[in-house]
Amino acid sequence: MSKITRILSLILLTTMLLTLFSGCGTGEKAEPPTPVEEEIEEEEKEEEEEEEEKVIKVEKVNPVTVVINNHPSARPQSGLQQASMIYEFLVESGMTRFLAVYDTSFEEDFTIGPVRSLRPYLGVKAAEYGGIVAHSGHSHRTREMIRGLGLKEIVSSTYLWRDSSRRAPHNLYTSINKLHSYLGDNLETEKIEIEPEELTIPVKSAPNIKVEYSNNNIVTYEYGKRNEDKGVYLRFINEIPHKDLTTGKQYYAQRVIVQKVPHSHVPGTALVDIKLDGRGEGLLYEKGKKYSLTWENKEGTTSYYYEDGSPVELDWGTTWIQIVKSL
Repeated sequence: MSKITRILSLILLTTMLLTLFSGCGTGEKAEPPTPVEEEIEEEEKEEEEEEEEKVIKVEKVNPVTVVINNHPSARPQSGLQQASMIYEFLVESGMTRFLAVYDTSFEEDFTIGPVRSLRPYLGVKAAEYGGIVAHSGHSHRTREMIRGLGLKEIVSSTYLWRDSSRRAPHNLYTSINKLHSYLGDNLETEKIEIEPEELTIPVKSAPNIKVEYSNNNIVTYEYGKRNEDKGVYLRFINEIPHKDLTTGKQYYAQRVIVQKVPHSHVPGTALVDIKLDGRGEGLLYEKGKKYSLTWENKEGTTSYYYEDGSPVELDWGTTWIQIVKSL
């Protein structure tokens, strides 16, 4: 074969090979395959997005507490929904009172109240959150019992006001901005991220909760009807939706804890004393399920534990804690 013929043969072979690999005869241009590295990166990105959806971001601030009236004439209240924790205590004659804890940051101001007087066990619970507590005063007996707790009491008209449209003593209010102004330059913020764990311990379905303080003060919660997509419990008092005066919306909770603690009658009065130290039993209601709990107050701080000993996460959402003398 001549040199020219060999050259022509090589050119022809090269042309045929190029045509073969370029998809000649199909009229389509072949696309390069997706590199394995790109597929791995895409999978990792999807996993990261799923993890971010599970993470709850909360901005915490110095906690302040407020004693809020729950006399029938004090309803509807204002500002309970914005609290992270709301404790309900028996005070006298079947009536209850709230201690609301505000420990997250807010962009807009809102009203809180009606503010009511302090009881000894409300002071003890406020001390767990740093001791800053807004209230309308206290009796001589309470003053003696809370002596030594180191409470920082907000009772001045600088931070509280009367609403003339409501009758005293159910008309004293404050606001989150006024409470934070009490802290001044000491107000600190901390951003935290929480990834709630999936529980594997045995549970029972619990779409309804009932806590009876008296025949005229029955608290109930309902889960999974109009609010199933939210995963919250709607709150009722005597079968009437418990609503906010300012927003008109019904109060709800991500979780409800029913905590059993010792109650004793104060002789010669309608008052009660409530013992908050030590340890005891309780129930947790969350996402339509009921869990058995234990609680322990150690060095002035109360913690809650599941049956397997793991701690209950309370750093996000709204938690109502019903303090009762029996489960």
